[in-house]
Amino acid sequence: MERTEIIKYEDLTTRIPAKELSTLLKVSSSLASTMDLIEVLQIAIENTSGMLDLETGAIYTFENGELFLGATTPPLSPQFPDELRFAKLCDHPHINNVVSTKAPVYLEDARLAPLSIAEKIVVDSRHLVSVLYFPLLLKEEVIGVFIVGTTSKTRSFTNNEIDLCYILSFQVSLAIANALLYKKAQQSIADLSRAYDTTLEGWSRVLDMRDHVTEEHTLRVVDLTVALASRMGIPDSDLGHIRRGALIHDIGKMGIPDAILQKPGVLSDTEQKIMQTHPEKARQILSQIDYLTPAMDIPYCHHEKWDGTGYPRKLIGEEIPLVARIFAVIDVFDALTSDRPYRKAWKKEEALVYIKNQSGKHFYSEAVKAFLEMVEE
Repeated sequence: MERTEIIKYEDLTTRIPAKELSTLLKVSSSLASTMDLIEVLQIAIENTSGMLDLETGAIYTFENGELFLGATTPPLSPQFPDELRFAKLCDHPHINNVVSTKAPVYLEDARLAPLSIAEKIVVDSRHLVSVLYFPLLLKEEVIGVFIVGTTSKTRSFTNNEIDLCYILSFQVSLAIANALLYKKAQQSIADLSRAYDTTLEGWSRVLDMRDHVTEEHTLRVVDLTVALASRMGIPDSDLGHIRRGALIHDIGKMGIPDAILQKPGVLSDTEQKIMQTHPEKARQILSQIDYLTPAMDIPYCHHEKWDGTGYPRKLIGEEIPLVARIFAVIDVFDALTSDRPYRKAWKKEEALVYIKNQSGKHFYSEAVKAFLEMVEE
């Protein structure tokens, strides 16, 4: 059973009855409902087997001479050999024939057909009788093979069913290609995000050195802020932005002169006013970087106070972004319990008392409550 001529999708659809076209539309809709490759493959093989009223099916994707078993119906038994889930094309002559000819291959009775060792293991373990191997073509390139068959008796396939398989092949191939593109895009985004975050960590280390604080301080603040934010119900999807905001919370200090930033004693009123410009400088820096805009709340607002006496905008209460309210508790606690050029570190108990006493004044009371509970645990 072979068709070597080029078959157009549009020509095929004119030969399919309206009832089956309606089913194909539903299959297409199902395939478009997800970009997860495993889900796409499972939907594809279940629908293909169902439309042809067959008991079993499998989809192999094909890359660089290797076959990857992506989905089966019914599910594989635990006894199915692992080595056949990832197989070499040369070990499966019938699939190899499909790949080389880009045409379907049909075995009326696989139990009687000449098979390779690997093929016989598959046929025996899946109890296959009639088997149809069909290419998954994308722009005339074979990207995989779907295999459907019977397990009880022999079965022939009509021309109409073969046309149906070609249409399904087009639909499934496109869905697989979209899922692969999406996966690559997601991987690229993740790689880019890691590269950005590595750069931010480098900025953070430079800032720590300028400000005479240790790298451990920044890492502690980051980890505690993420933990407290999660505890207070911040969605996981936002924790990455919170981590970045905590990591570069003092990025505005890049614009503060060393004479002020590194002064070992108490700042004068004039110096203090200059120091208090660093949140605004942070906003100016980060507003130019789209990737970091969602992380801006902490660098810009972490010196605001619940009672409105903070800076730079003297925000009051819930005017202060929640993540900045959460971070403020962590930042002050860690600062108090760390040595600074102008003072020795406080004892942990003393710092906790201070945090508790500033609840509802400097700090958001719910953040203080959650923090104290977290410290106790």
